[in-house]
Amino acid sequence: MNSNVLEISSYSLVPGIDERQFVRAADDAMGILRRQRGFLARSIAKAEDGSWTEIVHWLDRDSARDASARLAANPDAAAFSALIDTPTLQRGYYPVAYSG
Repeated sequence: MNSNVLEISSYSLVPGIDERQFVRAADDAMGILRRQRGFLARSIAKAEDGSWTEIVHWLDRDSARDASARLAANPDAAAFSALIDTPTLQRGYYPVAYSG
């Protein structure tokens, strides 16, 4: 049975943050994310209304939750998170039922 998990977050950026600044910060945070146990992949997409959706693929739920705690203490990850308008953030963890 597949135990992979998708961490799906949707959010808006802090007013005044431009897309290039956000993408640079996302790229800076990738180094620490890649070193997390169970990390598989990450994609970030921008909707027409300016909101963002981020999908992170994890080996399992424990990897996703453990990484979240470690990332909160990392300066590169914190710099990325500081660009997100926290009240707009919604996050969920979803077991993968099928992957083609």
